[in-house]
Amino acid sequence: MEDLNLLKRKLDDMNVYDLFEYVKENYPENEELWIGSKKIIIRKILNFERNRMNEEDF
Repeated sequence: MEDLNLLKRKLDDMNVYDLFEYVKENYPENEELWIGSKKIIIRKILNFERNRMNEEDF
């Protein structure tokens, strides 16, 4: 959970252009993550990472 908090802080500190580039680079297969306001994109990324962590636990 700490990782998600660190990721959220990192994403919050980015400007919109840097956030867009970060998403394109790190999640190229998930184009739906690129769409929306900064707040929505950050929420989508955090949810995606949370789901990925839950899948790894099983």
